[in-house]
Amino acid sequence: MKRSGFILAILVFLLQLGCATPGQKFIDINYLGGHEPSKSGTIGISTFKDLRKDVDEGYIGYRTLTDNSQETYFVKGMNLGQTLSKYVSSYCNKKGFTTSKIDDWQWTTDGVSDSINEFDQIIGGSINKFECQAKKNGVTTDMTLVIELTLYTGIADQSTLKTIPVTFTLKRTEFTFSKEKLEQFVNQSVQEVIQKVLVL
Repeated sequence: MKRSGFILAILVFLLQLGCATPGQKFIDINYLGGHEPSKSGTIGISTFKDLRKDVDEGYIGYRTLTDNSQETYFVKGMNLGQTLSKYVSSYCNKKGFTTSKIDDWQWTTDGVSDSINEFDQIIGGSINKFECQAKKNGVTTDMTLVIELTLYTGIADQSTLKTIPVTFTLKRTEFTFSKEKLEQFVNQSVQEVIQKVLVL
């Protein structure tokens, strides 16, 4: 009986260890918003520039474990700039726009004038900060996501440029933590940000 209890304790320990091991984890970031198309037109979208310092292009954030080690999270594809530009493209498509990828352009009125004018609008952006931190707090896990972006929208035939600074801090508390819950939190947060600030 004692031997069975010992084996069971070992299995529980290994299971817990397998659920919380330091290292690299990967999540998907995709626009999942559902709504009927209400707009029309063409939009050219350039790849977002990642201006964050001292982090990899795919870095998303980390979770601190009970022994103070960390799980580090990255976006699948290891390029947050490309991921966010595709995210914005999906958002625009859902609204009814036709989108295409375009080359980088200068975020000035001259840059708008010199850009490809076959589109009704062009969009670009920079990632200034993007980091999610998760930490166990007693029986719960607190997640905080800080997003700092600068979005640029231009209309070539009018030579107009709109600069949209974005600074959001979003928080959520979960009783149990999982990679899927972190992925859901990040996706819902980015969706909330894009829907609020990118009014087309």
